[in-house]
Amino acid sequence: MTGPDRNRGILTTDDRDYLTGRKNLNPDSERNTRLRIRNRTRNALYDFEYLATELASRDVTQLAVDDGVPDEEIFTAAENAIAFLFSLCRHAPNSESYSTDDRFRDILRNGIEKGLADDHTVLDFNLDLQYGLPREAQARIQRKLQQGESLTFAELREALINDYLDDTYLFDPVDAADRFPKNVEAEDLLSHDDY
Repeated sequence: MTGPDRNRGILTTDDRDYLTGRKNLNPDSERNTRLRIRNRTRNALYDFEYLATELASRDVTQLAVDDGVPDEEIFTAAENAIAFLFSLCRHAPNSESYSTDDRFRDILRNGIEKGLADDHTVLDFNLDLQYGLPREAQARIQRKLQQGESLTFAELREALINDYLDDTYLFDPVDAADRFPKNVEAEDLLSHDDY
């Protein structure tokens, strides 16, 4: 059962009622409830290490399968867990060298590697994350290009496919009068040996 009245997980039934607006609290109770939710969430995230490494395979299978078929409610809940992790990354301060995207990609990549560690499986897949409006993504990539920031492979591919890299100034047509590229002075083409 996935509704708000199910058994306690990280959140109690009252916590879920508070978060969905079905329950109003006085300011002191609200402050305590919010602190309790943050603490339980933090501790639950720490507990995933034990679930990922110590929970028996048969128990994980029983979570993933219901009557011989994948339990879609569990996988929808897993999507919500990833949505929360992305939200967590978005609320962490960005730096010039480490953005929300970088942090989230690292979490996904490292988490998958940890999940495969015991199987000795080689990690070989391509994960291309794109979100936001295309106009915003284009502006972000163009800003990075103009400021000389490094691009991820996905951003570089996006820039190449959509012609964000404007190198036409390198290929100005030749001026018919002096046979030099337009907007280039003859002295600019001379080497130090010509002086």
